Amino acid sequence: MGRLGLLLVVSALMGGCRACTNDHPYVPPATDAPAVAAEVDSGAGAPAASMQEAGAAGLVEPALVAPPAATSWQTNGLTLTAGGREIVLALVGDFDGDGTKDALAIVRPAVADRKPGSSTGELVFFQGGGDGAPAAAIAAGPALGVQPSCVPTARLEKIGPRSAFAEIGSSCPRGVGSRAIVVVRLGAPVPAVAFDAIVADPREAPKLSIDVDAADRDKDGIDDVVLRIAIEGGAGPEAAGPKLGAKLAFFDRPAGPSRDPDEPEASLRAIAAQASARAGKAKEAASVPPLVQQMRALYRAMCVEGGAPRITKIHGGSSVSCGTSKPLEDAGLAEVRAWVTQRDALRAFAAAETVQLAPASKTAAKTTEIQKLLAEVAPVTEATSVRILSAPVDAPHGGAPEWGPLAFEHSGKLLVRYGRSVMRVDPETGEGEPADMVPWKDEVLSPDGKSRWLEAYHACEGVALRATFAPTAEGEMVDVVLPIAPRLGKTCSSGRGEPAPAVPIAWGPRGLEAIVAGQPVLIKTDPPEASALAAFTDAIPPPGSPRSHGTKTLALAMPGGVLVRGRPAPDRWSMVRSSDLEPYADVRRCTIDDSGSRIACIRRRSAVLVTLP
Repeated sequence: MGRLGLLLVVSALMGGCRACTNDHPYVPPATDAPAVAAEVDSGAGAPAASMQEAGAAGLVEPALVAPPAATSWQTNGLTLTAGGREIVLALVGDFDGDGTKDALAIVRPAVADRKPGSSTGELVFFQGGGDGAPAAAIAAGPALGVQPSCVPTARLEKIGPRSAFAEIGSSCPRGVGSRAIVVVRLGAPVPAVAFDAIVADPREAPKLSIDVDAADRDKDGIDDVVLRIAIEGGAGPEAAGPKLGAKLAFFDRPAGPSRDPDEPEASLRAIAAQASARAGKAKEAASVPPLVQQMRALYRAMCVEGGAPRITKIHGGSSVSCGTSKPLEDAGLAEVRAWVTQRDALRAFAAAETVQLAPASKTAAKTTEIQKLLAEVAPVTEATSVRILSAPVDAPHGGAPEWGPLAFEHSGKLLVRYGRSVMRVDPETGEGEPADMVPWKDEVLSPDGKSRWLEAYHACEGVALRATFAPTAEGEMVDVVLPIAPRLGKTCSSGRGEPAPAVPIAWGPRGLEAIVAGQPVLIKTDPPEASALAAFTDAIPPPGSPRSHGTKTLALAMPGGVLVRGRPAPDRWSMVRSSDLEPYADVRRCTIDDSGSRIACIRRRSAVLVTLP
C-alpha cells in the first residue's frame, strides 16, 4: 500500500504538549513530521536529548550527560562517585528541600562488567552536604537482554518542580528488550518512587516511546502522573506505520497510583473520530486502515484486554485493565467503510470480521451499518442451482495451507481429486468419468520444489503474524514476518502460537501470493520478506487454487457465503448465497471457472457445484 503519507502525529503527545491547555489528543492530517530521538547523547556535560524538549522549554529539564566511562564526576559543585560503576546521566538541584545541592543520577556496570543478565542500571540519589557522598538506590532497571545485540539505554529528566522521570533498560534490535520507567517525587526527607512500570519491547515490534507529565490534576497538593504513549512503525524491521499516541493517567494515592478511568478511552475516541471523518472520502480513505491498525496497536500496548500489553508491572502490580471500548468499534467500522470506499471487498470483509470482537463493544446499529456497507461493495447474488456431486473428493486437511481438491479446466469441466485418481465432471449433467492425468499435490511448493509452505501463525507476542517454510531436502526452516497484525484479545492459550487462516493463490517468480487472515500478501523466502498485495499478479495458479486458471476470477468461502470476484464484471465483487449451502461454516476450498459462472466448493465431505445467474 505504500506509506500513503502515514506519519500521523498526535499533537497532545508530541512537541509542545506539556504546555498545552487542551488536554484532549488531536490527530492532525497526515504530515511528514520528523521522528524524535529517545536515546541519550554521548557529549560530556551536554543535556541529554528529550523527546519533548523543544516544546517544553521551562517545564522539562534534561539531565546532563557524564563523560564516557566516568566512575567519578565533578559537576555543578558536586563530586559524584559511583563505586566503580559508570555514571551515565545526572540532574543537579535541591531535591530534598534542605537548601543544599543534591543529584539524581543513573549509574550502571562498567563496560568490562556487562554481560547478558547483568544490571542495566540504577537510579540513585546523591545527597548534598559533602563531596563524595555515597549514592542511595531509588530504583533499578531490568536485566540486560541475553542477545548480543542488546545495549543498555537510559533517560533522565526533571518534569516539574516536584517530579523527575527516569527510563532504564536495554534496546535489542534482534532480541527482546525491556525498560523500567520511574517517576520520582522530589522532597523531604529523600526523593521516593511515586510511579513505576516495566515496558516490554518484543522483537520487531513498533517503536513505543513514553513521556510523562507530572501535575497536580486533582488539586490535592501532590503531583499526579500522565503517561503520554506514542507508537510508530509497523510489524517487522522495515514496516511503516503512522505515529500515533494516547494517554494513561494516574492519580497519586496513599495506596499507590489510581488510574483515571477517562483514559485511554478519551484518547482513542479522538483517533476514532478522525478515522470516521476520513473513511468515506475518496482522497483520504487510504489513510484510514493504517490509522486504525496503529490505534489497535496502542490499545494492545496499554491494555491487558488487547492480549499482549507492553506496559506491565505497574507499581509492582499488573497491566492496566481498560474494559470494553466503544472507540475500537467506531474505528473498526471506519476501516470497513474505508475499504468499501476503495472498492476493496476482500479487505472490507476481513475488516468486518474484527469490528465487534472483544474488547470492542458490539451495538446493533453498528451491526446493521456493517451489513449495508458489505452489501454495497459485494451485492448478494442468489445461486441458480446447487448440485451435490456423486464423485468422491479428498477432504481438506484442516488449517494448513494447501491446494484444494477441485479445479476447473479451460473447457469448463470440473476436475475432482480423490486419492490417486481424478474424475472429470460435466457441469451440465453432473456425470463424471476418470481423467487420464496425475493428481496434483495438495502441498504448497515453490516453483523449484525446494521449499514448502507449512503454516501461518501468531507467535503470541502481539506483533505480527508469521509464515513458516520448510526445505523439501536439506536446509533450514524460514520464518517470515507478515505485514498483518494479530487480532486484539486473549487469543493465545499457550506460548507455542496459534494458527492463522491461510489460502494460497499462486507461487510464481515474484513469490508466493496468498490470503492470510483475509489480507492478500506477497511472500518471499530468499531473502525472507513479505508485503501487502494491492492486486494479484499474472502468475498462473495451479489446480486447486481459488483463482481460475485462465482469468482473475476468484471464489473464497466466507462466514456469510462465497465471495466472488469477476461477477457481474471482471473488477466487481458479489456475495453468492443459497439456502442449499447453509450453514456457510461448512463450505471450504472453493474455486471458480474462467467465465465466473460456476463455483465448486467442498461442503462437509462432498463436492458441490454452484451455478450463478
